[in-house]
Amino acid sequence: MTKHETNADNVFRRFGLEAPGLLGGLAVPPRSDGIGAGEKLKDALEQLGGIYLAFAEFLLWRSDLLGVDYLMALRKVRPDCQPVPRDTAVALIRQELGEKANEVVGEMETQPVWSTLSRTAWLSRYCGSTVVVQVAQEPFPEAELARFETGIRYLGGTDVRQVAAPEIIAEFRSWLRQAESCVTERSYLEVLGRVSGDTMVAYPVLIPEISTSRVLCWPWIEGETVSSLVRRGSVDAVTQVAMTVLEQFCSLSVVDAELDWDAMVLPEGGKRLAVRRVSHPLAIPSSQVNAGMKYLAAVLEGRTSLAVQTLVKLTVGKSTANLESSLLGLMSALEPELKVNLWFPESAAAFESNWQALAHLGGGRPLYLNCLHRNLMAVGYWTAEAVAAGGTAADTIADAHWPVVERMVKLNASRFLKPEVLTEWAVGLGLLGFGAVREANRFAEEVRDNSVTLEVDLGAGRKPARGHGGSSILRQLLIAGLLAALLFILRWGGTVNPGAQGILVVAGSLILVALFWAVARIR
Repeated sequence: MTKHETNADNVFRRFGLEAPGLLGGLAVPPRSDGIGAGEKLKDALEQLGGIYLAFAEFLLWRSDLLGVDYLMALRKVRPDCQPVPRDTAVALIRQELGEKANEVVGEMETQPVWSTLSRTAWLSRYCGSTVVVQVAQEPFPEAELARFETGIRYLGGTDVRQVAAPEIIAEFRSWLRQAESCVTERSYLEVLGRVSGDTMVAYPVLIPEISTSRVLCWPWIEGETVSSLVRRGSVDAVTQVAMTVLEQFCSLSVVDAELDWDAMVLPEGGKRLAVRRVSHPLAIPSSQVNAGMKYLAAVLEGRTSLAVQTLVKLTVGKSTANLESSLLGLMSALEPELKVNLWFPESAAAFESNWQALAHLGGGRPLYLNCLHRNLMAVGYWTAEAVAAGGTAADTIADAHWPVVERMVKLNASRFLKPEVLTEWAVGLGLLGFGAVREANRFAEEVRDNSVTLEVDLGAGRKPARGHGGSSILRQLLIAGLLAALLFILRWGGTVNPGAQGILVVAGSLILVALFWAVARIR
């Protein structure tokens, strides 16, 4: 047994977190010392340091593995990520950029602007503008990772033993290694740079002449961080984070495996959230994106059977009756996680219950699927914190869903000329059907609350006064109605007699024309 392994054994034992031994079942439980179990796990991982702090970050928001007390405690962990030495970074920058490095290095600040598990970055100046200069951290040595995998086996207890299961440790290893190289990050930033004007969120745009596979540079984005906005009670900021998570999955086929509220900012005077770094992107298989979109819509719409079907498909690549039945049974049996004195969005709670049921089902789960749920949990907890700080309670994930759908329809309108694409989206009402229902319900609520003004022009030469938001809402209602009618034709048009089918084809064509006209007018 190595010294490091012995240290893990002693630390976990000291905090009452050791795995039971041969006679562990007969051991007398330790006397309560008034410290919560979550705080004990946090303190133990902090005391062990190093890769155990990386493991604490990996466990953050993992409500499939840990209860709310543990999650609230682990969010206090601040990984002690030693930055890449500045001299080492300067030598690398000179090696990679040649003569162009002179200006970047000459203006580079002394202290890094961030130092994470995988990256260190400094602010500098280039061509008169403030830029970020980022390099990769040294990977954790394989020997240290192997020692961790041995030491973490000493972690036990009913509430925490599952985090040390072999499949979870293997996932942690994969998560840790995914972000080591800058090559994947650069490829994603290059793609994001080409579509930056079409996304709902602003992403870093690489400066090609001073970016390589080992050094990445982009303009610095000034603004207030989401963490600061949330602590001031901004629920709207969390809604924009939810839009970021949904758009990444549905439109960009990527999930951020290191979602950080300090890495997202709202520029002064701007309405568009900006992401300062995307250092840990995970690709989503193209074959799974549609299933993922249906899963998100089904959960938000409350269609449990469709949610189960699509979740199984996302997990094993295909839907099987046995797995669906088992997962549905687990979902029905699990009680929602109790959060005392904490308001939690309904949609986040639904995703949390599904994730916990999936964990009880056992077997492997794709890393990107766990990271998607992890990000949705982060949105849920950040919403709760914003509400606790004085913000108005709102289901931020549900509120973010329709704008993402609306944006996707606008940018991909040409795709919907293909019947097979429309049919695919129509199955189970999908994203568009759910958006239509949501907009109709929202409109009805606003009419009920007298927040929509409907006007009639009684004068031949008078211009009607503008309603307060009425035109935007009516336009959205029109789009929702057109989508609902189109989905109805696609779903049930094949069941009518041949004569009626001809009429439905004509009606569907007219609806498409009207839909494209309405979408084209979205600003």
